[in-house]
Amino acid sequence: MKQSDVVRYENNGHIAMITLQRPEKLNSFNKDMVEGLYSAWCRFEQDQEARVAIITGEGKAFSAGLDLNDFTPVSMAIPSIGVEVTKPVIASINGYCIGVGLVIAMMSDIRIVSENAQFIYPEAKIGYTGGVGSLLAQYIPKGIALEMLLTGDGISAKRAYELGFANRVVPTDQVLEESIKMAQKISQNAPKVVKGLKKLANNPNIMELTGMGNRIISDIGRSEDRVEGFQAFLNKRQPNFTDS
Repeated sequence: MKQSDVVRYENNGHIAMITLQRPEKLNSFNKDMVEGLYSAWCRFEQDQEARVAIITGEGKAFSAGLDLNDFTPVSMAIPSIGVEVTKPVIASINGYCIGVGLVIAMMSDIRIVSENAQFIYPEAKIGYTGGVGSLLAQYIPKGIALEMLLTGDGISAKRAYELGFANRVVPTDQVLEESIKMAQKISQNAPKVVKGLKKLANNPNIMELTGMGNRIISDIGRSEDRVEGFQAFLNKRQPNFTDS
C-alpha cells in the first residue's frame, strides 16, 4: 500500500503510529490527507502485527479541520465510518482539535490530550455540515454538545476531561509518551478479547439483544407446542397448539 506524503504510518512493535503531517497547515484536511488517512486505516486493519493504533498530528495541532481552500468530503478518513476499524485507536491530541479533527478524536477509543488542547466544531459558523459532528452528543452531555455544535464555541482540555471526553490531560511534551504507555498496556493483552470488548462497548445493546434472543429461543425449545409441532409434522397431522 502506497505511503502518503501527508499521513505517515509506522510500526513500533504491536503499535501502529499514524501521524498527520501537514504542520504548515495545522494538519487541515485536503484531498491528499483524506486519501492518506483512509489508506492508513485500511493498512492498520489488515496489519497482523499491529494491535493498537495511535493517531497524532505533527507540529502545533492535532488537526485544524477542513482545508477550505482544497475542500473534499472527509467521511472516508474517519475510523469506523469510512473504514471499519475493529482494533483500538488512541488519539494523541496536541493543540487545536477542530471539525473533522474532533470527529476523528470522537471515533477514537481513548483520548490523551495536551494541556493546551482546544476542541471546536465550527460548522454552524461556516455554513456547512457533514452531519457527523452530531455524534458529539453521544460522548458528552447533550446540552453541552449542542452548545458547541450550535454556537461553534470550543472547550478546553480541562473541560474535556471534566466531561469525560479526555482520558488524560498531560503537559504538551508528554502527550505522545503517555499515549505510547497506554498503547503498550493494551498491546500486551489478548487481541481477540480487546477487539471483542471494543465491539461490545460500542454496541451496548448487543448483549441485551443476544440475551433476549437466547431466552426466547430457549423458552420455545422447552415448550409443549414445540413437541406437538414436531410430532404433528412427523405424523402428517394438523398440530393442536395450546400456547404452553
